[in-house]
Amino acid sequence: MTYFPLMLDLRDHPVLLIAGGPETEAKLQALLSAGARLTVLAEEDAFGLEALEREGKIRWLRRGYREGDLEGFFLVISHPKDKAIHPKVKAEADQRGIFLVAVDDPQNASAILPAVLRRGELLVALSTSGAAPALAVRLKERLAGLFPEAYGELVAFLRTLRPRIAQIPSFEERKRLWYRIVDQALEELDLDPKEGLGRGKEKAEEALKEVAAWTR
Repeated sequence: MTYFPLMLDLRDHPVLLIAGGPETEAKLQALLSAGARLTVLAEEDAFGLEALEREGKIRWLRRGYREGDLEGFFLVISHPKDKAIHPKVKAEADQRGIFLVAVDDPQNASAILPAVLRRGELLVALSTSGAAPALAVRLKERLAGLFPEAYGELVAFLRTLRPRIAQIPSFEERKRLWYRIVDQALEELDLDPKEGLGRGKEKAEEALKEVAAWTR
């Protein structure tokens, strides 16, 4: 199967989490971090659900899945104790046109979750298309050594440059400047992961001085 990779903005979108499986807490925290308007279906409070509900972070329905529960949701992530419910959940999701992530059950899913390495706003997502999730996790762990925290700081710095570079009228000039700044920063980080970011920022400012008429 060929998947189409996509990053979703879940802020303020209604998302349903059918909870209970061993990785429920990780999925719960990821959805909260993404700013989803989260409803959780769970018979037991094994994940601090009562406290999260009291804080207004989730809506908790203290029961399992029933047909009709998917109405009105933007996305459904299902990770129950018993995956036997998934064919019914998938049938409803298909009927309503809702993407369904059925954790560890790709044959009953219309979307899958990748292994994700986060460095600030830098996200590196890895997937084996549902064939071998453990391999994706191990590859993510290897990549962690290649992308230290400084890469997240680099992304944050580059974001601050966007308004200045956007003032340059020529697309080709903007493109040339962006790649010059990025290539120099990456070169400095490769040479020195701890101190290279500072030198990369200095070189970026030097490059911007050359087009100061547009970026001041």
